[in-house]
Amino acid sequence: MKIGMKEIKNIWEDTYLVSFYEVDAKNCVFLPNVWKYLQETAWNHAHHLGIGYSDLACRDYFWVLSRLAIEMKEYPQWGDKIRVKTWLMGNSRLFALRDFRVLKDDDQVIGGAKSAWVVLDLKTRKPQRIDPFLEGLNSHPDQHGAEITLDKLPVSDVFDIETSYIVRYSDLDIHQHVNNSRYIEWILDSYPLEMSQTHQIATFEMNFLAESNFGDEIVVGSKQDEESNLTFLHAIVRREDGKELCRARVRWKRIE
Repeated sequence: MKIGMKEIKNIWEDTYLVSFYEVDAKNCVFLPNVWKYLQETAWNHAHHLGIGYSDLACRDYFWVLSRLAIEMKEYPQWGDKIRVKTWLMGNSRLFALRDFRVLKDDDQVIGGAKSAWVVLDLKTRKPQRIDPFLEGLNSHPDQHGAEITLDKLPVSDVFDIETSYIVRYSDLDIHQHVNNSRYIEWILDSYPLEMSQTHQIATFEMNFLAESNFGDEIVVGSKQDEESNLTFLHAIVRREDGKELCRARVRWKRIE
């Protein structure tokens, strides 16, 4: 598709070289850093399509991640070169849907993801109808980046373990609330060291429900799923008012 003289890419691709500081103690890219690759590629594609950060900011709107589902078959290591592809999957009344695929340099698919985004009014923080922002843009609803679905995760208020954090300056993003990748880090840091040493994350799902700000004390609640001893449910709650900020479901697999 062309707009004027510009060739519009419906599928966007970026290449990344894995740095030393992006891997964990197993020499595998830490999952929050995988998401940072995907999110950077999403931003690049959005900018290319004319719906990026600056395009919306000049109209007093901004994008917010609402749901995320990542599945990884294999994790790249330090020095590996990977490619991330992304495309629009379509939209519902409020959500813009975007999929991803992660490939090794030899074209082997090692992971993928699905995401749902909303546009908020910068002043009122109210969600906007998504259709006007995606008008005229092509989507690929039949080309799935991952088999996992963007489920509404179950509510739970009883947890086996609770871990507390105080929101610091380094946790904030450009909109002055907690960066979405930080929630993933907090959840993964709540696991015992042995779990991270002997297992890898197969799927990670998250629903974002509310914002968190500087100085908030937040609590990460964790419990094992009743149907699987390698699946865990989490909720992040603001202690002051009990507001639930996000929910997550994490499925692990043992390292062979």
